[in-house]
Amino acid sequence: MCVAAAESSTSEERARMLKDASDISLAAVKDMGEAYGASINTPCMAVFGIGILVPMILMSILPMLSVGGMFGVNIVDESTIVFITLGIIPAVILTISLWLRATNPFLTASLDKRELRYATPLLLAIPITIVYLSFGRGTEYLLLFALAPGCALVLALMFRDMGSERRRRKCEEGLRDSVFDMGNRMLSGDNFEKASAEAVAVRKECAAVADSLAREFTLCRGNIEKAVSRSIRPISEDVSIAFIDISRCARRDVSDAGRLAIALGRQFQNQNHARRSMELNLKSMTDMMLATAVLFAPLVLGMSVSMLEPLSKISEFHSLDGTATILSIYLAELSATIAVMMASLGRGEGFRSILWRFCIMCPLGQLVFCICCGIAIRSHSAKPESRGRAGSRSPFLYHGPSDVACLHGLAFNPRFSKRHS
Repeated sequence: MCVAAAESSTSEERARMLKDASDISLAAVKDMGEAYGASINTPCMAVFGIGILVPMILMSILPMLSVGGMFGVNIVDESTIVFITLGIIPAVILTISLWLRATNPFLTASLDKRELRYATPLLLAIPITIVYLSFGRGTEYLLLFALAPGCALVLALMFRDMGSERRRRKCEEGLRDSVFDMGNRMLSGDNFEKASAEAVAVRKECAAVADSLAREFTLCRGNIEKAVSRSIRPISEDVSIAFIDISRCARRDVSDAGRLAIALGRQFQNQNHARRSMELNLKSMTDMMLATAVLFAPLVLGMSVSMLEPLSKISEFHSLDGTATILSIYLAELSATIAVMMASLGRGEGFRSILWRFCIMCPLGQLVFCICCGIAIRSHSAKPESRGRAGSRSPFLYHGPSDVACLHGLAFNPRFSKRHS
C-alpha cells in the first residue's frame, strides 16, 4: 500500500492510502502482542511443574513406593535419577526458554558475547571450593559458600551498569514518544532539524540526547543521517532508523515527512501499549517463577531431603549418596534456566540482566535449601539420651520394621495384655 501510495496521482489519495496502511500495521502489532501473551502461559506452567514436581517425586516419593515391598527395593537406578535431575530436566527448561525468546515479537536485546566478561568473578568459586573441601566439610553446603562470594562481587561490580541501563530504557521510551510530537511540529512548518531537536528536548529524561543531537546538527556539515546515528543509535536503534527515514522524506516534502512521523509515532505508541499490557499480564507468571527459584523449590526439595532418610529406613530403600548435594546443584541450574526464561519475556533482556538475576536468585535459593537441610540433619543427629536409657531401646519409640513384629506378638500375648493393658 505504501508503494501504491507513492505512485498515486493526488495527495489526497496518497494520504488516504498511507493512513490505511498505518491502521493495518497498528492492528497487526496489537494482535501479535495478544497472541504471544496468550501462547506463553502453558510453557510457563510446564516449567513450574517440571522444575518442582519431577525432582520432588524422584527424591522423596520413590522410597514410599518401596514400603512393604510392593514395587521392589530399587525401582530406578541411582545413575538414572541423577541423569534425569541434573541433565534432562534443566535441558527441557532451557529449551522452552530459548523457544520463548525465539518467538518473542517484541525482543529488542540480543545476547552479546562481550558481556561474558561480567561473569568473571564467578570463577572465584573454584578456589573457594578447593579450600572448602580441604577442611573436610559436608558437600551439602558447598554451593552456598562457593557461589555466594562471587555472586556478591558480580552484583557490586554491575550495580552502576544496571543503573545506566535503566536510565537508557527510560530515555528510549521518551524518544519513542517524541516521534509523534516531531511529526506535529513538522506539519506546523518546522524543518526536520528544529522539530526533532525541540521534540526530544521537551522530555527531561532525554536532555542529554537533545544536547548531543543539537551539537551534531551544528557540526555535521549537512550529513543529517550521520548526526542522528551518532546521537540516537546508542540509545535506541529503532528510533534512530525512524529518524533517518523521516529525514530522507523531509528532503522532498516536509509535510509528507510530518505525516510519516505521526504514523511511526502511533506505531511506537501502540507497540509500547501492547508490550506493557503483555508485561502486566505476565507479571503474576514472572513473580511465580521468581518465587519458585528463590523460595518454593528450595523449600520443597529441602523438606524432601528431610523426609528421605526416615522413609528410606522404613522401606529399606537405599537412598542416593549425596542427595542434598545433587539437589543443591539442581537448584543452581534451575536459577540459571529461570533467569534465561524471564529474560526472554516482554521486550527481552541481554546477558547482563540474566547474570544479574541469577546472582540474586541462586544464593537466596541455596540459603533456603541449606536451612531446610540443616533442620533435617539436626533432627537425625539427636542425642542418645533422648532414646531412653543408655544401651536400651525405648518401647515407646519406633526403631524399624522388626519392632512391628515384636509389638504384633506382644499384642496377642494374654499375659502381656493383662499386665500392660
